[in-house]
Formats: sequence, structure tokens, C-alpha cells
Amino acid sequence: LVIDEDEVRNRLVLKQTELQRRIAGTEATERKEVVAGDIDNAHQWEESDIRDDLDSQATGELGQVNRALARLDAGEYGLCMECEEPIPEARLKALPYATLCIQCAEEAEQRS
Repeated sequence: LVIDEDEVRNRLVLKQTELQRRIAGTEATERKEVVAGDIDNAHQWEESDIRDDLDSQATGELGQVNRALARLDAGEYGLCMECEEPIPEARLKALPYATLCIQCAEEAEQRS
């Protein structure tokens, strides 16, 4: 597997920056308190919960991106963490922080 490390690093850093901005934007939005029976506040609370879920997803994805950058620095990027075979280039282009090849990912999914 031949990897253009500069291209991969650039894609990961761009994704990292995007996720950091998204998280910072979510944190800047204040959470409002719900007053029982107040539909407007209940709607705002629901939106706040949705933002919290999106923030949580972004935080998880940011962790994956950071770990991919660490694997790149360690010379381990692009190798399946299960079988240690190269992850196909098409999978890495679609999901640059993939840690498993398709076969191992499917097997992991079946186990869970």
C-alpha cells in the first residue's frame, strides 16, 4: 500500500479543523432551561439536546481523526488494526480514519 502521507495528513487536518470549529460553535450556544408547560422552552430544550448529540458525535469523530494522525506519525496508518493487512485505498479515501479493513469491520459489526 503506497500512501501519499502529505495528502492524507492534509485531509485529516482539514477534517480536524472542521470538527474543532463545529464543537466550538456548539459550546458557544447557551443551553436554556425548560419551564414546565412552556412549549417554546421545551422546543429550545429539544434543540439543545440535538446540539449535544451532534457535539458528542463530532467529539468522537475528532478523536478518530487525532488517532489517525498519530498512526500516520507512527508509520502505522492504512494497516488494519485487526489483521494487519493494508486497508484498501478506496476505503481510506471514503473514511480516512478507518482502522479496520472491510472484512474485519464486517466481522466486528456481526460480533456486536
